[in-house]
Amino acid sequence: MKTFSRVGTMVLIMGCQGAAPTLSGAGENAGELPRGSQAIQAESHSQKSQYLNIEGRLKEIHGDMYILEGTGADQTVRVHVGGDTAFPNGQKEPGQAVQALVVAKTGHALIIR
Repeated sequence: MKTFSRVGTMVLIMGCQGAAPTLSGAGENAGELPRGSQAIQAESHSQKSQYLNIEGRLKEIHGDMYILEGTGADQTVRVHVGGDTAFPNGQKEPGQAVQALVVAKTGHALIIR
């Protein structure tokens, strides 16, 4: 457990450097990956970030997928949750506010608070 905590903390620190929390408008398509402002900003500086910080309200849970929504009805993003996803503040339920650290390429959540 200590190894996971150290790795999880390191990933959180590395992923949060200069990141503005946002909810990406990836849409409902399963093939689309979430894109937040951090990824767009990183691409404009010819650097690609490995992680995204996503913030929103948990709309639904479908198996291992969390569906988050932003302020507009058209702003939704699908986040994959697995056995390695950390929930430092406990499991979330629909309707609760959520912040997630997500791998940009896969949409897999490392940490959900």
